[in-house]
Amino acid sequence: MDNSELVSSFLRREGLYPEGKPGEGGLRLSLAHRQVCLQGAPADLIGLADLLVSLALSGEAHGQHWHIDELTLMDEESEIPELALLRE
Repeated sequence: MDNSELVSSFLRREGLYPEGKPGEGGLRLSLAHRQVCLQGAPADLIGLADLLVSLALSGEAHGQHWHIDELTLMDEESEIPELALLRE
């Protein structure tokens, strides 16, 4: 599956992309009171949007997915160290 970074490309073309690169700070996930909290710098949130859009538009068979961990967009200090994005 290809991440063509459609969201990032559009924002750069429009001059709206924020400073920083995805993965510099990293996403942080936590769970409290039955609520998932996702925090990240603007570039990290846009990087997540790119992955979600590429997953939605992949056009491939059921079961496509992305894993986000400390090697990609996840902050090493995140309470939840890994996020799996799954396509139905």
